[in-house]
Amino acid sequence: MMPFLMTCSFLLFVLSVSDVDCFIGSKSYLNSISSKSHVQRNNNLNYDVRHSLERRRPYIQLLHLQKTDNQSNNISLKHGKTLTDTTDSSMEDSLLLQEASDAAEMSISDYGPILALCWFVALLSALDRVAMSVAIIPLSNEFHLTDTVKGEISSVFSVGYGLGIIPAGLLVSAVSPRLVMACGVLLWSLATFGTPIAANMIHIYQNGDSMTNEELTTAIVYIAENTAPLLLIRSVMGAAESVVLPTIQRILSNWIPASKKSLSIATVFSGFQIGTVCAYTLSPVVMDGFGWRGLFYIYGMVGALWLIPWWLFAKDEPDSAIKETKTECAHLVVEQRLIDENGEEAVGVMSSQLTSWQEATNVFKDAPWKALLTSKATWAVTIAHAANNWGLYNNLSWTPTFYAEQYGLNVKESALLSVLPSVAGAISGLLAGYTADTILDKVAKDGNVDTRTLVRKIFQSLALLGPAVCLLTLASDIPENPARAQLLLTGAVGLQAFNAAGYSSAPQEKAGDQWSGLLYSITTLPGVVFGSIGVYITGQILDATGQNWSGVYALNAVVDIVGCLAFVAMYNSRKEF
Repeated sequence: MMPFLMTCSFLLFVLSVSDVDCFIGSKSYLNSISSKSHVQRNNNLNYDVRHSLERRRPYIQLLHLQKTDNQSNNISLKHGKTLTDTTDSSMEDSLLLQEASDAAEMSISDYGPILALCWFVALLSALDRVAMSVAIIPLSNEFHLTDTVKGEISSVFSVGYGLGIIPAGLLVSAVSPRLVMACGVLLWSLATFGTPIAANMIHIYQNGDSMTNEELTTAIVYIAENTAPLLLIRSVMGAAESVVLPTIQRILSNWIPASKKSLSIATVFSGFQIGTVCAYTLSPVVMDGFGWRGLFYIYGMVGALWLIPWWLFAKDEPDSAIKETKTECAHLVVEQRLIDENGEEAVGVMSSQLTSWQEATNVFKDAPWKALLTSKATWAVTIAHAANNWGLYNNLSWTPTFYAEQYGLNVKESALLSVLPSVAGAISGLLAGYTADTILDKVAKDGNVDTRTLVRKIFQSLALLGPAVCLLTLASDIPENPARAQLLLTGAVGLQAFNAAGYSSAPQEKAGDQWSGLLYSITTLPGVVFGSIGVYITGQILDATGQNWSGVYALNAVVDIVGCLAFVAMYNSRKEF
């Protein structure tokens, strides 16, 4: 079953990116150039226009642009000829960039590999995270852990994630996303490898005697102490995994055009779902052969080995050949301003390029903090994200335990029943992304903000109200047959994945390339904290009610409804940052 699922997911990934168009990000670059009246001669500037034109001749020869006969000055790029200055520069720039866009169209061989790498990183992060949801059953049996302690172990991952998400967003705004991701994968792989080592430090104390003179006198109570090392290593793992989504947001922002944002995000998110499926199906098999400790050792080594292809093939943005084809056209527009009527070279006032270190030191103060924190749309995304995380974290942390406690199933049976919801989530996320992009491509080609906002609200409503209905149904009457419970949980997770076309697409709509990762981090932090609290509260409810799951699922549904109402009331798709 697993090869089939992964093959289907990869085919969907190929279809999702097969028609991504080239995106010419030159507007911001051109805006940084001073007007013609500010052109001045500067022999010390390290910019050789003539050499640059010669170097770009192969790309210039791709372009041909002519103004109509009634315009005063003709402009031609045919066969590498130089542009002369013109009085209608804005029209020429627009036409030139349009021709550049046509000439620089990218193919799947250009951007497919980076999307595939992001998909596999998402799979790996989910695999390592969800492994604890399966291993917690034999681990808790061995160390006699209560539901409250199990909730602490599951939620502390999210605590680390929350502590790391803002620094991760700032980091990817200033440093190579490729490098940030590599460091994150290495750290969480080491933490995964160290999980059983930390668990071995737990001490178990027995309170009470079971038998005295063949009579039961005192109930046995096992107390697990010194869980701090395990909690610490899980929080470190969460902090390391916090780099994944901000980094992916930044990379996709560099590679993917606006018309394909929803589908690209849905493609990557399907990697999380398939990783969850792998964790549920492979983990019991691995534990049968190597025990729950061996599970973490093997997954940790897999993550470390994954660094090799990532480091060899991942790129922050299109490689030099593609990037030149896309951006040199914009440079050429600038350079035609640098040539006077006699053909003499002049020098324009061009924005300086900061070094990576300078960017790293300045990014914090340059970030639009006030605008980010006071935007109603930011709060809409934050609340929807928090509501989603409450359900998502509970699903990832407690679903196998639900089957084990409610129906008395073993580890393998509980894990396998958890697979179908993740499969539904992967398929639904891709379907939602494709559908949203198709709708927007047909009805919002002109970038109509109201139409785009309406589409986001519809899909986010499906992503929160749909699961609420499923969970309320489950809470009202827990079925005696686990298969019926599985169907309701499958519906909840499948509909929840529609957020790929809702709040998950918002950072790339609301922010530019530089701040999309930071915006995602800001809206994620409260959601992570909220989701972590949800996991912990679930453990408290189960211990307090004697493992009554109806209250757990009813509370999850209420949270979803509140999140939906907030998003519909406050979100808009207008770009702000």
